[in-house]
Amino acid sequence: MRLLWIALLLAPAIAVAKPPCDRCVLEIPAKHDDPLPIVVVLHGDRESATAAGSRWHAAVAKRGWVLLSLQCPTDQGCKDSWWKWDGEPSWVIEQVAKVGKLVALDPKQQYLVGWSGGASWMGWRAQDWIGTFAAIVIHGGGIAPRSDTCPADPLPVYFLVGDQNPLHRHAQELRSWFDGCKQAVVWDLVKGGDHGKEDAALDGKRAQQILEWLDHSHHK
Repeated sequence: MRLLWIALLLAPAIAVAKPPCDRCVLEIPAKHDDPLPIVVVLHGDRESATAAGSRWHAAVAKRGWVLLSLQCPTDQGCKDSWWKWDGEPSWVIEQVAKVGKLVALDPKQQYLVGWSGGASWMGWRAQDWIGTFAAIVIHGGGIAPRSDTCPADPLPVYFLVGDQNPLHRHAQELRSWFDGCKQAVVWDLVKGGDHGKEDAALDGKRAQQILEWLDHSHHK
């Protein structure tokens, strides 16, 4: 119990602010210097933004960044899956812009991460993130874009995927697109990893390592 209280005292103070969208989650450091980096999270199929955001909460809070976990918008026709939604990526970008009206965001340190179906939709619409996000993270998913057109600007990508996921070939095809477009790619392979092991691979240490990589990618 004493160790728990020490951990709570040492944990960064987070202000849970009113999110810009229904069932979304927004966390802003209680004490901060502007402008702030932001990590935007997209959930998996039949999952909540709260659950998806919890994977990144501790690591993002430790760095003093903003966390925005988005719920696929039911009022825009999304049921429970990003990759089945035919909505526009501009909706995601609009939510980030709304957060920017609450707290100053660093436009060069905006990052998009997704799990499972959220990651697949991110890959499918990869070209749409250019100009908004400095780098993206594909976790346990991935679908190659509909168009072969390469991005005009850099879009570094970090893959955390398992080779025993039945849909692993789609992640490989997405990687091939990034490689073909000469983008910076980190291929963090969970050997023998199925979908459950892909999820478990994102522990606190690895989340910190990925955020460090995102921060480093901003300086390249």
